[in-house]
Amino acid sequence: MKALISFSLNRRLNNPVSWMLYGFSFILFGIVLFADILLATFAPALVVPKSIHMNSAMFDRMGEYLPASFVYQNDPLKADVLIHVKDDGYLVTGNITIEQGQVIDHLIVGYHRISMIEQIPDSIVSLLDQVMIANIEWENVAEPSVNHSGFIVITTIYFMLLSFSTAVANEVVNEKTSNVIEVILTSVSHKEHYYSKLLIGWFTMLMQLMIHGFGFVFWLMVRIVFDNGSGLLNVLYRWQFLSAPYDSIEEWMRSLNIQMSSLGIIILCATFLMLGILLVQLLMVLISVHINSIEEAAAIQGPFYLGMLIVYYLAIFINSADQLNYGWGYIFSYTPILSMLFMPSRLLLTDVMVSELILSIGIGLVALIICLIFGEEHYRNNLLKGIAKSTFVKNET
Repeated sequence: MKALISFSLNRRLNNPVSWMLYGFSFILFGIVLFADILLATFAPALVVPKSIHMNSAMFDRMGEYLPASFVYQNDPLKADVLIHVKDDGYLVTGNITIEQGQVIDHLIVGYHRISMIEQIPDSIVSLLDQVMIANIEWENVAEPSVNHSGFIVITTIYFMLLSFSTAVANEVVNEKTSNVIEVILTSVSHKEHYYSKLLIGWFTMLMQLMIHGFGFVFWLMVRIVFDNGSGLLNVLYRWQFLSAPYDSIEEWMRSLNIQMSSLGIIILCATFLMLGILLVQLLMVLISVHINSIEEAAAIQGPFYLGMLIVYYLAIFINSADQLNYGWGYIFSYTPILSMLFMPSRLLLTDVMVSELILSIGIGLVALIICLIFGEEHYRNNLLKGIAKSTFVKNET
């Protein structure tokens, strides 16, 4: 079995296409982590903030509200944008985008309101404050919006793992259509071949994650040595991907405030994903033994991906606390295969009891073990169907 796994891994990972992919991902990580420097060189308008000048009175009142896309310039001759206060209004000069114009419009409106209020006597201002106080009563309010970034990460991993499960099935089909399977079975038994196919997919995934992870870590270390990531973080803040400015990657990591409970949820989500994908991979391998041509494999994979896509959109549609605690989402969180998306959704959005987690994992493990045991006999009986059986196939022990 070791030789078969080694041969399959070498065939998958050590080929011109794979090396091309490694090189592409390595370059891509470098481009992403040094995007601010590349954009400052080739498209400076996207990363360099506009310098803006306004009179001292306006800056004293509105300077704190100046967004990161603008930087104040004390010298009007060096400023990209000028705001002039006139007797009958305001004059803005400079080359700006529509979005930047909207920001300046809000600044001017805010300054104008403050200036008008300062001209009103205090007695009138206090009277206006009393009149403008609204009496608000809340009843049957909607639940607060939930951050779905965790679910986005889960579904990304979900589709990445699906590609590995179909790759194993394609390998079985290729061995059958090229009659290589008969040669392989002269050295290994059906059982060894069966379990090796299940292990190859996971070894391939881990190896590729390690290879691509090395490229990412390499460029990350280079970026930390270069400027500790401050330039990239400032650009992300100006583009409003970050809610606050950070001077270093370490400072940004500390702001995430990742606690042990959060790490536990991440591990549990990964456990459900791995368990579900392993069951999907097993089912795909069992289906592949009935396929005798590449055309049949393509016909099978289309409905398979469609079914997995339906599961994905179903998880999005039912991605609410009520559905996940009491509706179909609650039932699906205990259903094998479906639980790999619905139980992580419950973990991210609601509080799940330990007994519920144990029950869901137990159902998934039982389903996997049943398919694994009965699948071995099914695999042995159908692997050579559709091709001429060789007399050199190794006897089962």
